[in-house]
Amino acid sequence: MRPKEETSWDRRRHVRVRPAVDYDVIVELVDGAVFSRVQVVDMSVGGLGILLEPQVDAYELGAPLELRIGTPEAADPVRVSAVVRHRARGVCGVEFQRVNEAAVAALRRAVSELLERGNQA
Repeated sequence: MRPKEETSWDRRRHVRVRPAVDYDVIVELVDGAVFSRVQVVDMSVGGLGILLEPQVDAYELGAPLELRIGTPEAADPVRVSAVVRHRARGVCGVEFQRVNEAAVAALRRAVSELLERGNQA
């Protein structure tokens, strides 16, 4: 049997964690000068699972989007470009496309902290 070919959006590629009430990761959808907060279902260094709400529902598979992510340790929110990879069971999965070093560091710290707390998804 051939091993499954890994795709860039494979959920098992990065450890995924669930947000915690006492560790607020704020994710906002950027539309010009408007920032709309979205509900995060799970996150990893490579992407996010976002609850399909009206502001997210308009984005189809393959659609690009800009996000602003704030973590408790980061002094300022970081901006990342992402693309919609899947939509199923009320969740929109997005994969990060362009992520600068500051964003990667903030995401790693957040995932690490949530993983230590036992919030693996």
